Amino acid sequence: MEDTNIVALKKKKKRLWCLSTVIGSSLAAISYYFKLEFVAPYDAYILAVIAAFVPPAFYFYGESRRIKKAEKAFPDLLTNLAQAKRTGLPLIEAVKLTASTEGEYGVLTEGIKTISRQLKWGVPFEEGLRGFAKKYPNSQMIKRSIELIIEGYRSGGEVGKVLQIAADDVSELKELEEKRIADMGLYVGICYITFLVFLGVLLVLYTNYIPVMVEAGKKVAETGTSRGGTMIYQVDVNKLKMILFHCAIIEGFCSGFMAGKLGEGKVIAGLKHVVIFTSLAFAAFGVITYAQL
Repeated sequence: MEDTNIVALKKKKKRLWCLSTVIGSSLAAISYYFKLEFVAPYDAYILAVIAAFVPPAFYFYGESRRIKKAEKAFPDLLTNLAQAKRTGLPLIEAVKLTASTEGEYGVLTEGIKTISRQLKWGVPFEEGLRGFAKKYPNSQMIKRSIELIIEGYRSGGEVGKVLQIAADDVSELKELEEKRIADMGLYVGICYITFLVFLGVLLVLYTNYIPVMVEAGKKVAETGTSRGGTMIYQVDVNKLKMILFHCAIIEGFCSGFMAGKLGEGKVIAGLKHVVIFTSLAFAAFGVITYAQL
């Protein structure tokens, strides 16, 4: 049977994606009914997709920050708990003493207080630890450490030493993770720079090259000396501009998900970058389009 925390998390994610679907579908329906068009044909539907991505982007960004805060405070929690136990206090008293420190462990405070209450009620230490880990289901680091503590506890090791070993292990893992994030942050920055350069090139083509090319083709066609000029003149400029706009949006999606994978190791973490990139592309083309009117 699934834990209530896991079930609640799944329901929350399900409601989130339902909300996202409703937002996207509603905006798409409004766009279809009123035949909305801002920059290029079908761009209202693209805007609906971007808006639909906003709720999950905010959720995953907030959850990522919560997990990072939990993992940052976790080594201190284990170290203090180990020190309390090694002073000779019984396990229940050591956990109670650690839990009494208000606000020191941030998002972990409620979890350690829950373990303290459960131990008072006679809940086994292992069960309390597993319940604690399930409060942070997206943190592999906390899961791994809890299983390490449980295995050490089962093998008959001294709890204080087991907790200290786990704390040292988490600290080392956290240092490696921070180093990886710092190293990969450069590549996330490259994704932003690459997208902005690509967007700039598209905007130059959109505003300068296409009009000049068509005007030159028109003049050549009027002279009747070049069949190529006639072909250029007959190009559908609006369709060509629509293609450039769609290229910017596609690049925004691809660069955003790539930035998420590089920065946090998860493609879904790129949703916030996708929203930023596509919104920038939409805004840039919108400003230029209406400035030319």
